[in-house]
Amino acid sequence: MSLADDMREAELEANQKQLCKTGAWVESLNDRDRAAIEDFLTAGKPVSHLHGLAVRNGCGAAETRFRAHFRRRCSCFKLEHAA
Repeated sequence: MSLADDMREAELEANQKQLCKTGAWVESLNDRDRAAIEDFLTAGKPVSHLHGLAVRNGCGAAETRFRAHFRRRCSCFKLEHAA
């Protein structure tokens, strides 16, 4: 590979979405569970309660990072902020 190829590859890697712990956990869920999360939040229920349920179901993210994900303030949404 040439220098230009390496630079292009590095640029592509830098622009790829890096999922946070919460994003990776949500992505691992089935469609029914993801829809249940959306319904829960749309109903105005507290994220702190959702975090407790998520931890019981395998999510390893701390509550602060969990909240950041659902506020779209994490690495999952990095590209959206730059646009």
